[in-house]
Amino acid sequence: MKILMVTAEAAPFVRVGGLSQVIYFLSKELIKQGHDVRVFMPKYGVIKKMFKTKQVVSDLEVPFGKLNKSKVLCNVKVNHYQKNSPSTYFLENREYYELRANVFAYKDDHLRFLLLSRGCLEWLSLEQQKEDGWKPDIIHCHDWHTGYLIDEIRRNPRYSKIFSKTPTLYTVHNFKYQGNTGFKHQAPQKQDKGAKLLNTADGKKLINQNPLLRGMLYSDWINTVSKSHALEVTTTEYGEGLEKIITKMKGKLSGILNGLDNKEFNPNTDPFLENNYSNKSIEKRFPNKIDLQKTFNLPEDENAFLLGFVGRLSKQKGLDILIPVVKRFLEEFSAQFVFLGSGDGEYKNQLTRLQKKFPNNVSIHLYPDFKLPRKIFSGADAVLIPSIFEPGGIVALEAMRYGAVPIVRKTGGLADSVINFDPQAKTGNGFIFKQLSEWSLFATLVRAMTINQQPLLWKNLVSNTMQADFSWKVTANEYKNLYQRVIKQRKRFLSTNPHLAYDPLHKG
Repeated sequence: MKILMVTAEAAPFVRVGGLSQVIYFLSKELIKQGHDVRVFMPKYGVIKKMFKTKQVVSDLEVPFGKLNKSKVLCNVKVNHYQKNSPSTYFLENREYYELRANVFAYKDDHLRFLLLSRGCLEWLSLEQQKEDGWKPDIIHCHDWHTGYLIDEIRRNPRYSKIFSKTPTLYTVHNFKYQGNTGFKHQAPQKQDKGAKLLNTADGKKLINQNPLLRGMLYSDWINTVSKSHALEVTTTEYGEGLEKIITKMKGKLSGILNGLDNKEFNPNTDPFLENNYSNKSIEKRFPNKIDLQKTFNLPEDENAFLLGFVGRLSKQKGLDILIPVVKRFLEEFSAQFVFLGSGDGEYKNQLTRLQKKFPNNVSIHLYPDFKLPRKIFSGADAVLIPSIFEPGGIVALEAMRYGAVPIVRKTGGLADSVINFDPQAKTGNGFIFKQLSEWSLFATLVRAMTINQQPLLWKNLVSNTMQADFSWKVTANEYKNLYQRVIKQRKRFLSTNPHLAYDPLHKG
């Protein structure tokens, strides 16, 4: 299959969030399985010069502005990062990408990503005209930034005829982020319903058109990054204001849990660890605990119950219940906690106060770091993930790979990957609580500590976590099957509806 991934970010070029890792590892695994995968993204100014690119299209005229009479000139460049990695195509434009100091968070992000979508379609249109041009069997779009492309490919006459046979899969990694404005906070009568065509002539009107909603409406299929989350988003609690229309589209909605690169994340070979180990040599983890305690300036104690938190300091991650619970827990029990992450200033202040109150039990590192997570996963007894919602739950997968037992709230990808430990049957790979409450988390911490004080039982639990298979091979197989299903569905739809370009509520 020829697969095109369209995305706002992809590793190793830009690493802002988990999306970049998904694009990189999923593409690599699909290539390993024999598929031709290519990536299309902006050429940001922050991309390092070490990534050499070759120009494949010069002065690409992208329709932009009133009645599409204005043209924005772009170049398309390609990078072949390394063997068995996807060829990555970059849309180059100085004004919208290269002269920006950051990747996201600009007032004109809606324009920047409309340009990305149209630039991609213009490039593909040129490829369609060549005898040996590259024509994807499916276009796989990711998150709100590419919702514009799906709307355009189905409803803009410039593209709809050319690409009528090309199916689209839309993966939503986080329903909270829907575009460059707060759609949830708009009055109901002003909220975009997706019926009117994109207003590309007026930036003020375009910003109020919801690209995430439109991507879902006009794609052939929608998926999110876990089976449980695909069910959750049909509810008011998780649907982010879109639950009613998501429910109507359940017939073309599914979930696939993100994977993990077992070669990249391998405690037996990881150079960042103090001591390497495997599931067959769990006792070799102990030097990593001492190393972690040294790194975070905590008392060195092999027997201490050491727990870690790795993630954004945000409300989503459950910090409103975690911080007060850690305080109460340390008032009653002896344990150590390490926190790694950046984000909301108020949570930084609360964690700083917590560290001052318990200097021998709490240590914090409130800056981004790509090496420290693995030190935490290899040295901590457990990791804390009390999230309000967690679409994919990649931190739990990484932690389990290194033998750190996940303590999680049952939601999204965490519900799909963590199984409650049964000390009698010795089955399960973590600890789960359901209610978003301090008491539920506190009780689960006590339960985990009780098991931790029984070394043989705890070793059995750690072995269970390390044996779980969440490799990208499994995930890529699921995506391959979904691609084939969507391709067949598109053909079937066109054969029965030859005069229609789309059916937003098509049941599949």
